[in-house]
Amino acid sequence: MRGPFFYSFATKSDVPEIHEFLLSDFLFAPSINAAIGLTRDDTYVRYREFIEENINGTSVVVRDDNGDVVGVRLSGYEDRHDEPARTGLDAYGPRLYQIRKIIAEINKGKWELIPEDIDRLFDIKLISVAERCRGRGIGKELLIFGLDIARKVGAGGAFAEAVATVSQGLFAKNGYSVIREIVHEEWLDDEGKQVFVCPDGTKTMQLVFRRI
Repeated sequence: MRGPFFYSFATKSDVPEIHEFLLSDFLFAPSINAAIGLTRDDTYVRYREFIEENINGTSVVVRDDNGDVVGVRLSGYEDRHDEPARTGLDAYGPRLYQIRKIIAEINKGKWELIPEDIDRLFDIKLISVAERCRGRGIGKELLIFGLDIARKVGAGGAFAEAVATVSQGLFAKNGYSVIREIVHEEWLDDEGKQVFVCPDGTKTMQLVFRRI
């Protein structure tokens, strides 16, 4: 699909459309979601809460020339001395629990891997591009949109959890380095079975970082 595409910081009025976009696009795109059969019912409430929590002046919505949402970035900041989030994993349903568990694990002690001169990070929590619009540079633009503002408010680096082969390639092409990696073959449930067997062949989850 050709452009033009229009990028803007997301506001509360965008929440319903972003919510529906994620339920129809992002829900089925990341390989770990598909690996465990995540459903609309599993995510309906949590996605809405997640979006609302991140309408903070950094998240971005992309629209096509018809005004339809075709891309989203949810983002924010994390400071070195922030108190860790206290939401217990038992607050999630069984399938979302599996995803939150591996994300919590890959972020453990993250700041020990970040250069000591950096005390604030730009947190790229989610990037999703509509399938019909992929290959048009939207993902790359979502990585850099607003980074000048992030630098002005003290962010010295950016990080993300890269959960699929495609996103891992996108981050690598844009200067991100892998600072931690979990191999899916080694991530097992209580019965010793591999939790995430990704249909697209993704083998790892990566924690990626770059200076900005």
